[in-house]
Amino acid sequence: MESMVQADEINHVFVEFPDLNGLSRSKQFDADYFLESWEDGFTMNLALLTQTPRSDVVEGSKYGDEIDYADALVHPDPRTCRRVPWRDDAVRVISDFEFRGQPVPGAPRTVLKSVIEQVSATGLDAFVGSELECFLLESVSASGAGKRNGNGNGKTGSAPGDRTGAHYVPATSDKHENLTRATEEVSPFYDRVYDWASAFGLDLTTIHHEFGAGQIEILFKYGDPLGQADRTFRFKELVKHAATACEQHATFMAKPFTDRAGSGYHLHVSLFDDGENILDGADGDLSERGRHFVGGLLEHADALAALGTPNLNGFKRYQPGTFAPYSASWGYGNRMTAIRVPGHGTTRVENRISSADANPYLVVAATLAAGLHGLEAELEPPAPSEGDPSDSRPTLPQSPREAIASLEADEVLTEYLGADVVSEYAAQKRHEIERFYSQTTAWERDEYIETL
Repeated sequence: MESMVQADEINHVFVEFPDLNGLSRSKQFDADYFLESWEDGFTMNLALLTQTPRSDVVEGSKYGDEIDYADALVHPDPRTCRRVPWRDDAVRVISDFEFRGQPVPGAPRTVLKSVIEQVSATGLDAFVGSELECFLLESVSASGAGKRNGNGNGKTGSAPGDRTGAHYVPATSDKHENLTRATEEVSPFYDRVYDWASAFGLDLTTIHHEFGAGQIEILFKYGDPLGQADRTFRFKELVKHAATACEQHATFMAKPFTDRAGSGYHLHVSLFDDGENILDGADGDLSERGRHFVGGLLEHADALAALGTPNLNGFKRYQPGTFAPYSASWGYGNRMTAIRVPGHGTTRVENRISSADANPYLVVAATLAAGLHGLEAELEPPAPSEGDPSDSRPTLPQSPREAIASLEADEVLTEYLGADVVSEYAAQKRHEIERFYSQTTAWERDEYIETL
Protein backbone atom coordinates (compact mmCIF):
# COMPACT_ATOMS: atom_id res chain seq x y z
CA MET A 1 0.00 0.00 0.00
CA GLU A 2 2.65 2.52 0.99
CA SER A 3 4.58 2.08 -2.25
CA MET A 4 1.37 2.67 -4.20
CA VAL A 5 0.63 5.89 -2.30
CA GLN A 6 4.25 7.03 -2.60
CA ALA A 7 4.08 7.06 -6.41
CA ASP A 8 4.89 10.54 -7.74
CA GLU A 9 1.53 10.99 -9.45
CA ILE A 10 -0.56 10.07 -6.38
CA ASN A 11 -1.75 13.12 -4.45
CA HIS A 12 -4.95 11.87 -2.79
CA VAL A 13 -6.11 8.88 -0.77
CA PHE A 14 -9.79 8.08 -0.26
CA VAL A 15 -10.24 6.28 3.06
CA GLU A 16 -13.61 4.63 2.54
CA PHE A 17 -15.96 2.20 4.24
CA PRO A 18 -19.32 0.57 3.46
CA ASP A 19 -22.26 1.87 5.50
CA LEU A 20 -25.28 -0.26 6.39
CA ASN A 21 -26.67 0.28 2.88
CA GLY A 22 -23.43 -0.80 1.25
CA LEU A 23 -22.78 2.75 0.02
CA SER A 24 -19.22 4.02 -0.07
CA ARG A 25 -18.52 6.84 2.38
CA SER A 26 -15.06 8.31 2.74
CA LYS A 27 -12.68 11.10 3.63
CA GLN A 28 -10.09 12.28 1.14
CA PHE A 29 -6.59 12.79 2.53
CA ASP A 30 -3.41 14.29 1.20
CA ALA A 31 -1.09 11.43 0.27
CA ASP A 32 1.79 12.59 2.49
CA TYR A 33 -0.53 13.09 5.46
CA PHE A 34 -2.00 9.62 4.89
CA LEU A 35 1.45 8.03 4.96
CA GLU A 36 2.26 9.78 8.24
CA SER A 37 -1.00 8.84 9.95
CA TRP A 38 -2.58 5.68 8.57
CA GLU A 39 -1.18 3.27 11.14
CA ASP A 40 -2.89 5.23 13.93
CA GLY A 41 -6.18 5.46 12.06
CA PHE A 42 -8.38 8.40 11.12
CA THR A 43 -11.36 9.88 12.93
CA MET A 44 -14.80 9.39 11.42
CA ASN A 45 -18.27 10.13 12.77
CA LEU A 46 -19.59 6.72 13.80
CA ALA A 47 -23.16 7.78 13.00
CA LEU A 48 -22.23 7.70 9.30
CA LEU A 49 -22.55 3.92 9.48
CA THR A 50 -26.28 4.09 10.11
CA GLN A 51 -27.38 7.08 8.04
CA THR A 52 -29.96 6.48 5.32
CA PRO A 53 -29.03 6.60 1.61
CA ARG A 54 -30.07 10.28 1.69
CA SER A 55 -27.85 10.80 4.78
CA ASP A 56 -30.70 11.26 7.24
CA VAL A 57 -29.60 10.72 10.83
CA VAL A 58 -31.57 7.93 12.49
CA GLU A 59 -32.86 8.76 15.96
CA GLY A 60 -32.22 6.20 18.67
CA SER A 61 -29.13 4.76 17.03
CA LYS A 62 -26.58 3.50 19.55
CA TYR A 63 -23.97 4.79 17.10
CA GLY A 64 -25.50 8.27 17.01
CA ASP A 65 -27.33 10.17 19.72
CA GLU A 66 -26.68 7.50 22.37
CA ILE A 67 -22.94 8.30 22.18
CA ASP A 68 -23.43 12.03 21.48
CA TYR A 69 -22.38 11.55 17.86
CA ALA A 70 -18.82 10.74 18.88
CA ASP A 71 -16.02 9.97 16.48
CA ALA A 72 -14.60 6.52 15.98
CA LEU A 73 -11.37 5.49 14.31
CA VAL A 74 -11.20 3.91 10.87
CA HIS A 75 -8.21 1.72 10.12
CA PRO A 76 -7.29 1.21 6.45
CA ASP A 77 -6.85 -2.39 5.34
CA PRO A 78 -3.67 -2.30 3.22
CA ARG A 79 -4.80 -5.36 1.23
CA THR A 80 -7.65 -3.32 -0.27
CA CYS A 81 -5.62 -0.38 -1.58
CA ARG A 82 -6.27 0.20 -5.30
CA ARG A 83 -5.58 2.89 -7.86
CA VAL A 84 -8.71 4.83 -8.78
CA PRO A 85 -9.11 3.92 -12.47
CA TRP A 86 -11.09 7.03 -13.43
CA ARG A 87 -8.44 9.31 -11.97
CA ASP A 88 -4.68 9.47 -12.40
CA ASP A 89 -3.84 11.00 -9.02
CA ALA A 90 -5.70 8.97 -6.36
CA VAL A 91 -6.03 5.64 -4.61
CA ARG A 92 -8.82 4.17 -2.49
CA VAL A 93 -8.53 1.92 0.54
CA ILE A 94 -11.32 0.17 2.45
CA SER A 95 -11.29 0.58 6.22
CA ASP A 96 -12.66 -0.95 9.41
CA PHE A 97 -14.20 0.87 12.39
CA GLU A 98 -12.89 0.87 15.93
CA PHE A 99 -14.61 2.57 18.89
CA ARG A 100 -13.10 2.79 22.37
CA GLY A 101 -10.48 0.25 21.46
CA GLN A 102 -12.86 -2.39 20.07
CA PRO A 103 -14.09 -3.29 16.57
CA VAL A 104 -17.57 -1.86 15.94
CA PRO A 105 -19.85 -4.94 15.86
CA GLY A 106 -22.49 -3.27 13.69
CA ALA A 107 -20.08 -2.32 10.89
CA PRO A 108 -20.93 -4.52 7.87
CA ARG A 109 -17.33 -5.53 7.17
CA THR A 110 -16.83 -6.49 10.82
CA VAL A 111 -20.04 -8.54 10.75
CA LEU A 112 -18.79 -10.51 7.76
CA LYS A 113 -15.39 -11.08 9.37
CA SER A 114 -17.12 -12.49 12.46
CA VAL A 115 -19.24 -14.91 10.42
CA ILE A 116 -16.18 -16.04 8.43
CA GLU A 117 -14.45 -16.86 11.72
CA GLN A 118 -17.47 -18.93 12.76
CA VAL A 119 -17.38 -20.84 9.48
CA SER A 120 -13.61 -21.39 9.78
CA ALA A 121 -14.07 -22.72 13.33
CA THR A 122 -15.96 -25.66 11.83
CA GLY A 123 -12.98 -26.50 9.60
CA LEU A 124 -14.75 -25.36 6.41
CA ASP A 125 -13.53 -23.05 3.67
CA ALA A 126 -16.19 -20.95 1.93
CA PHE A 127 -16.03 -19.36 -1.49
CA VAL A 128 -18.63 -17.06 -3.00
CA GLY A 129 -19.43 -15.54 -6.38
CA SER A 130 -21.55 -12.46 -7.08
CA GLU A 131 -23.99 -11.93 -9.94
CA LEU A 132 -25.49 -8.44 -10.04
CA GLU A 133 -27.95 -6.97 -12.50
CA CYS A 134 -28.32 -3.24 -13.06
CA PHE A 135 -29.94 -0.77 -15.44
CA LEU A 136 -28.02 1.46 -17.82
CA LEU A 137 -30.05 4.61 -18.35
CA GLU A 138 -29.97 7.87 -20.27
CA SER A 139 -31.29 11.19 -19.09
CA VAL A 140 -34.29 12.85 -20.68
CA SER A 141 -34.93 16.58 -20.54
CA ALA A 142 -38.25 18.09 -19.50
CA SER A 143 -39.20 18.34 -23.20
CA GLY A 144 -38.59 14.63 -23.67
CA ALA A 145 -35.46 15.00 -25.76
CA GLY A 146 -32.56 12.85 -24.75
CA LYS A 147 -29.28 11.34 -25.80
CA ARG A 148 -28.59 7.77 -26.72
CA ASN A 149 -25.06 6.40 -26.46
CA GLY A 150 -23.81 9.99 -26.61
CA ASN A 151 -24.53 10.27 -30.33
CA GLY A 152 -27.28 12.86 -30.07
CA ASN A 153 -30.12 10.63 -31.25
CA GLY A 154 -33.26 11.94 -29.62
CA LYS A 155 -35.29 9.69 -27.36
CA THR A 156 -38.69 10.69 -26.10
CA GLY A 157 -41.37 9.53 -23.74
CA SER A 158 -41.37 8.12 -20.26
CA ALA A 159 -40.75 4.62 -19.03
CA PRO A 160 -43.72 2.24 -19.12
CA GLY A 161 -45.81 2.44 -15.99
CA ASP A 162 -44.33 5.76 -14.88
CA ARG A 163 -47.17 8.32 -14.96
CA THR A 164 -45.05 11.21 -13.80
CA GLY A 165 -42.61 11.22 -16.73
CA ALA A 166 -39.16 9.81 -16.10
CA HIS A 167 -35.91 11.69 -15.83
CA TYR A 168 -34.20 8.54 -17.11
CA VAL A 169 -35.04 5.99 -19.79
CA PRO A 170 -33.35 2.66 -20.55
CA ALA A 171 -30.28 2.85 -22.79
CA THR A 172 -31.66 0.07 -25.01
CA SER A 173 -35.14 -0.07 -26.41
CA ASP A 174 -36.63 -3.33 -25.18
CA LYS A 175 -36.15 -6.65 -23.39
CA HIS A 176 -33.25 -7.95 -25.43
CA GLU A 177 -32.06 -10.87 -23.31
CA ASN A 178 -28.63 -11.95 -24.62
CA LEU A 179 -29.37 -10.30 -27.97
CA THR A 180 -25.99 -9.59 -29.53
CA ARG A 181 -27.10 -6.37 -31.20
CA ALA A 182 -28.39 -4.94 -27.94
CA THR A 183 -25.18 -5.89 -26.14
CA GLU A 184 -23.09 -4.16 -28.79
CA GLU A 185 -25.35 -1.12 -28.74
CA VAL A 186 -23.85 -0.06 -25.41
CA SER A 187 -20.32 -1.24 -26.14
CA PRO A 188 -18.69 2.11 -25.16
CA PHE A 189 -19.94 1.52 -21.62
CA TYR A 190 -18.76 -2.08 -21.56
CA ASP A 191 -15.38 -1.08 -22.96
CA ARG A 192 -14.95 1.50 -20.20
CA VAL A 193 -15.80 -1.06 -17.52
CA TYR A 194 -13.28 -3.51 -18.98
CA ASP A 195 -10.58 -0.86 -19.24
CA TRP A 196 -10.96 0.05 -15.58
CA ALA A 197 -11.67 -3.35 -14.02
CA SER A 198 -8.14 -4.69 -13.58
CA ALA A 199 -6.92 -1.59 -11.74
CA PHE A 200 -9.77 -2.14 -9.28
CA GLY A 201 -8.87 -5.79 -8.71
CA LEU A 202 -11.76 -7.18 -10.77
CA ASP A 203 -11.33 -10.13 -13.13
CA LEU A 204 -14.35 -9.78 -15.40
CA THR A 205 -15.56 -12.96 -17.10
CA THR A 206 -18.91 -12.25 -18.75
CA ILE A 207 -21.01 -9.34 -19.99
CA HIS A 208 -24.49 -9.66 -21.48
CA HIS A 209 -27.80 -7.86 -21.92
CA GLU A 210 -30.38 -9.02 -19.42
CA PHE A 211 -34.17 -9.39 -19.74
CA GLY A 212 -35.23 -5.79 -19.11
CA ALA A 213 -34.71 -2.84 -21.44
CA GLY A 214 -31.34 -1.32 -20.58
CA GLN A 215 -30.71 -4.10 -18.06
CA ILE A 216 -27.22 -5.60 -18.01
CA GLU A 217 -25.23 -8.16 -16.08
CA ILE A 218 -21.46 -8.24 -15.64
CA LEU A 219 -19.80 -11.17 -13.91
CA PHE A 220 -16.39 -11.47 -12.26
CA LYS A 221 -14.48 -14.37 -10.73
CA TYR A 222 -15.51 -15.87 -7.40
CA GLY A 223 -13.26 -15.87 -4.35
CA ASP A 224 -13.01 -15.82 -0.56
CA PRO A 225 -16.03 -14.21 1.16
CA LEU A 226 -14.39 -11.00 2.42
CA GLY A 227 -12.42 -10.42 -0.75
CA GLN A 228 -15.51 -11.03 -2.89
CA ALA A 229 -17.60 -8.63 -0.80
CA ASP A 230 -14.87 -6.00 -1.18
CA ARG A 231 -14.78 -6.57 -4.95
CA THR A 232 -18.58 -6.34 -5.18
CA PHE A 233 -18.48 -3.10 -3.18
CA ARG A 234 -15.90 -1.68 -5.60
CA PHE A 235 -17.69 -3.07 -8.64
CA LYS A 236 -20.81 -1.00 -7.99
CA GLU A 237 -18.75 2.19 -7.83
CA LEU A 238 -16.86 1.28 -10.99
CA VAL A 239 -20.06 0.63 -12.96
CA LYS A 240 -21.59 3.94 -11.92
CA HIS A 241 -18.44 5.90 -12.79
CA ALA A 242 -18.14 4.11 -16.15
CA ALA A 243 -21.71 5.08 -17.00
CA THR A 244 -21.07 8.70 -16.05
CA ALA A 245 -18.00 8.75 -18.29
CA CYS A 246 -20.26 7.64 -21.17
CA GLU A 247 -22.86 10.36 -20.36
CA GLN A 248 -25.19 7.68 -19.02
CA HIS A 249 -26.40 6.60 -15.60
CA ALA A 250 -26.20 3.16 -13.99
CA THR A 251 -28.47 2.17 -11.12
CA PHE A 252 -28.66 -0.91 -8.93
CA MET A 253 -32.14 0.11 -7.78
CA ALA A 254 -34.18 -3.08 -7.53
CA LYS A 255 -37.26 -2.04 -9.52
CA PRO A 256 -36.77 1.31 -11.31
CA PHE A 257 -39.68 0.82 -13.74
CA THR A 258 -43.12 -0.60 -13.05
CA ASP A 259 -43.43 -2.69 -16.19
CA ARG A 260 -39.81 -3.79 -16.44
CA ALA A 261 -37.94 -6.64 -14.80
CA GLY A 262 -36.26 -6.06 -11.45
CA SER A 263 -32.54 -6.35 -10.73
CA GLY A 264 -31.29 -9.14 -8.49
CA TYR A 265 -28.12 -10.00 -6.63
CA HIS A 266 -27.51 -13.74 -6.86
CA LEU A 267 -24.89 -15.12 -4.50
CA HIS A 268 -23.23 -18.47 -5.26
CA VAL A 269 -21.69 -20.37 -2.33
CA SER A 270 -19.39 -23.39 -2.35
CA LEU A 271 -17.98 -25.11 0.75
CA PHE A 272 -14.89 -27.26 1.10
CA ASP A 273 -13.52 -29.45 3.88
CA ASP A 274 -9.82 -30.13 3.36
CA GLY A 275 -10.27 -29.56 -0.36
CA GLU A 276 -13.39 -31.74 -0.69
CA ASN A 277 -16.62 -30.10 -1.86
CA ILE A 278 -19.06 -30.95 0.95
CA LEU A 279 -22.10 -29.92 -1.13
CA ASP A 280 -21.43 -32.48 -3.85
CA GLY A 281 -23.52 -35.63 -3.66
CA ALA A 282 -24.14 -38.52 -6.02
CA ASP A 283 -25.49 -38.10 -9.56
CA GLY A 284 -25.44 -34.31 -9.44
CA ASP A 285 -27.66 -34.11 -6.33
CA LEU A 286 -26.72 -32.30 -3.15
CA SER A 287 -24.98 -34.23 -0.44
CA GLU A 288 -26.62 -34.64 2.96
CA ARG A 289 -24.62 -31.68 4.29
CA GLY A 290 -25.55 -29.77 1.16
CA ARG A 291 -29.23 -30.31 1.93
CA HIS A 292 -28.64 -29.16 5.49
CA PHE A 293 -27.04 -25.95 4.17
CA VAL A 294 -30.12 -25.35 2.01
CA GLY A 295 -32.32 -26.18 5.00
CA GLY A 296 -30.66 -23.36 6.94
CA LEU A 297 -31.24 -20.87 4.12
CA LEU A 298 -34.92 -21.78 3.99
CA GLU A 299 -35.25 -21.68 7.78
CA HIS A 300 -34.01 -18.08 7.74
CA ALA A 301 -35.41 -17.04 4.35
CA ASP A 302 -37.54 -14.22 5.78
CA ALA A 303 -34.57 -12.68 7.57
CA LEU A 304 -32.47 -13.09 4.42
CA ALA A 305 -35.18 -11.19 2.55
CA ALA A 306 -35.00 -8.37 5.08
CA LEU A 307 -31.25 -7.95 4.67
CA GLY A 308 -31.32 -8.70 0.95
CA THR A 309 -34.14 -6.22 0.21
CA PRO A 310 -32.93 -3.06 1.93
CA ASN A 311 -35.25 -0.54 0.28
CA LEU A 312 -39.03 -0.32 0.00
CA ASN A 313 -38.85 -0.43 -3.78
CA GLY A 314 -37.25 -3.88 -3.75
CA PHE A 315 -40.35 -5.67 -2.50
CA LYS A 316 -42.02 -4.86 -5.83
CA ARG A 317 -39.49 -7.21 -7.41
CA TYR A 318 -40.98 -10.29 -5.74
CA GLN A 319 -43.66 -11.56 -8.11
CA PRO A 320 -45.09 -15.05 -8.59
CA GLY A 321 -44.21 -16.87 -11.78
CA THR A 322 -41.04 -14.87 -12.41
CA PHE A 323 -37.31 -15.35 -11.94
CA ALA A 324 -37.49 -13.10 -8.87
CA PRO A 325 -38.37 -15.46 -5.99
CA TYR A 326 -41.80 -15.17 -4.43
CA SER A 327 -41.59 -18.09 -2.01
CA ALA A 328 -39.12 -19.71 0.38
CA SER A 329 -38.33 -22.54 -2.01
CA TRP A 330 -35.44 -24.43 -3.54
CA GLY A 331 -34.79 -26.55 -6.58
CA TYR A 332 -32.30 -27.99 -9.03
CA GLY A 333 -31.74 -25.55 -11.89
CA ASN A 334 -35.09 -23.86 -11.17
CA ARG A 335 -34.80 -20.08 -11.58
CA MET A 336 -38.22 -19.49 -9.98
CA THR A 337 -36.98 -20.67 -6.58
CA ALA A 338 -35.35 -18.59 -3.85
CA ILE A 339 -32.51 -21.09 -3.44
CA ARG A 340 -31.18 -22.77 -6.56
CA VAL A 341 -28.64 -25.51 -7.20
CA PRO A 342 -27.22 -24.78 -10.67
CA GLY A 343 -26.79 -27.85 -12.83
CA HIS A 344 -23.31 -27.20 -14.18
CA GLY A 345 -19.78 -26.66 -12.91
CA THR A 346 -18.82 -26.97 -9.26
CA THR A 347 -21.75 -28.05 -7.10
CA ARG A 348 -22.83 -24.91 -5.29
CA VAL A 349 -25.88 -23.22 -3.78
CA GLU A 350 -27.26 -19.97 -5.18
CA ASN A 351 -29.16 -17.52 -2.98
CA ARG A 352 -31.48 -15.62 -5.37
CA ILE A 353 -33.42 -13.66 -2.75
CA SER A 354 -31.42 -10.43 -2.65
CA SER A 355 -31.94 -7.43 -4.89
CA ALA A 356 -29.07 -5.62 -6.59
CA ASP A 357 -29.20 -2.70 -4.15
CA ALA A 358 -28.33 -4.92 -1.16
CA ASN A 359 -25.20 -4.52 0.94
CA PRO A 360 -22.83 -7.29 -0.26
CA TYR A 361 -21.18 -7.66 3.16
CA LEU A 362 -24.52 -8.33 4.84
CA VAL A 363 -25.78 -10.59 2.04
CA VAL A 364 -22.66 -12.77 2.22
CA ALA A 365 -22.63 -12.76 6.03
CA ALA A 366 -26.31 -13.64 6.39
CA THR A 367 -26.17 -16.35 3.71
CA LEU A 368 -23.16 -18.04 5.31
CA ALA A 369 -24.66 -17.71 8.80
CA ALA A 370 -28.02 -19.20 7.76
CA GLY A 371 -26.33 -22.07 5.96
CA LEU A 372 -23.98 -22.67 8.89
CA HIS A 373 -26.96 -22.99 11.22
CA GLY A 374 -28.43 -25.52 8.82
CA LEU A 375 -25.23 -27.56 8.97
CA GLU A 376 -24.92 -27.40 12.73
CA ALA A 377 -28.60 -28.17 13.40
CA GLU A 378 -28.81 -30.68 10.51
CA LEU A 379 -31.90 -28.97 9.10
CA GLU A 380 -33.54 -30.99 6.34
CA PRO A 381 -35.28 -29.00 3.59
CA PRO A 382 -38.55 -30.07 1.93
CA ALA A 383 -38.49 -31.75 -1.46
CA PRO A 384 -37.05 -29.58 -4.25
CA SER A 385 -39.62 -27.62 -6.23
CA GLU A 386 -40.31 -28.19 -9.90
CA GLY A 387 -42.05 -25.48 -11.87
CA ASP A 388 -43.50 -22.39 -10.20
CA PRO A 389 -43.38 -22.86 -6.40
CA SER A 390 -45.37 -19.69 -5.62
CA ASP A 391 -48.45 -21.53 -4.36
CA SER A 392 -46.76 -24.54 -2.79
CA ARG A 393 -44.17 -22.94 -0.50
CA PRO A 394 -44.37 -20.19 2.17
CA THR A 395 -44.37 -16.69 0.70
CA LEU A 396 -41.40 -14.42 1.31
CA PRO A 397 -42.15 -11.16 3.15
CA GLN A 398 -44.17 -8.84 0.94
CA SER A 399 -43.50 -5.59 2.76
CA PRO A 400 -40.56 -3.99 4.55
CA ARG A 401 -42.42 -3.95 7.87
CA GLU A 402 -43.05 -7.70 7.65
CA ALA A 403 -39.45 -8.38 6.67
CA ILE A 404 -37.93 -6.28 9.47
CA ALA A 405 -40.20 -7.92 12.03
CA SER A 406 -39.04 -11.33 10.78
CA LEU A 407 -35.40 -10.31 11.06
CA GLU A 408 -35.81 -9.05 14.62
CA ALA A 409 -37.68 -12.24 15.59
CA ASP A 410 -34.93 -14.48 14.21
CA GLU A 411 -32.94 -15.02 17.40
CA VAL A 412 -30.64 -17.63 15.88
CA LEU A 413 -29.50 -15.49 12.95
CA THR A 414 -29.17 -12.49 15.26
CA GLU A 415 -26.76 -14.51 17.39
CA TYR A 416 -24.65 -15.39 14.36
CA LEU A 417 -24.60 -11.83 12.96
CA GLY A 418 -24.64 -9.87 16.22
CA ALA A 419 -27.43 -7.92 17.88
CA ASP A 420 -25.92 -4.54 16.97
CA VAL A 421 -26.22 -4.88 13.22
CA VAL A 422 -29.79 -6.20 13.46
CA SER A 423 -30.99 -3.40 15.74
CA GLU A 424 -29.22 -0.65 13.78
CA TYR A 425 -30.44 -2.00 10.45
CA ALA A 426 -34.03 -2.29 11.71
CA ALA A 427 -33.97 1.25 13.13
CA GLN A 428 -32.76 2.70 9.85
CA LYS A 429 -35.30 0.85 7.74
CA ARG A 430 -38.16 1.88 10.01
CA HIS A 431 -36.99 5.48 9.63
CA GLU A 432 -37.21 5.14 5.85
CA ILE A 433 -40.65 3.50 6.06
CA GLU A 434 -41.95 6.37 8.18
CA ARG A 435 -40.53 8.93 5.74
CA PHE A 436 -42.18 7.19 2.80
CA TYR A 437 -45.62 6.99 4.37
CA SER A 438 -45.45 10.64 5.42
CA GLN A 439 -45.22 11.71 1.75
CA THR A 440 -48.06 12.24 -0.70
CA THR A 441 -46.93 10.75 -4.01
CA ALA A 442 -47.69 11.63 -7.63
CA TRP A 443 -49.41 8.26 -7.96
CA GLU A 444 -51.87 9.19 -5.21
CA ARG A 445 -52.66 12.52 -6.85
CA ASP A 446 -53.17 10.87 -10.24
CA GLU A 447 -55.31 8.18 -8.71
CA TYR A 448 -57.56 10.19 -6.37
CA ILE A 449 -57.77 13.95 -7.05
CA GLU A 450 -60.25 13.70 -9.91
CA THR A 451 -62.19 10.70 -8.65
CA LEU A 452 -62.66 11.46 -4.97
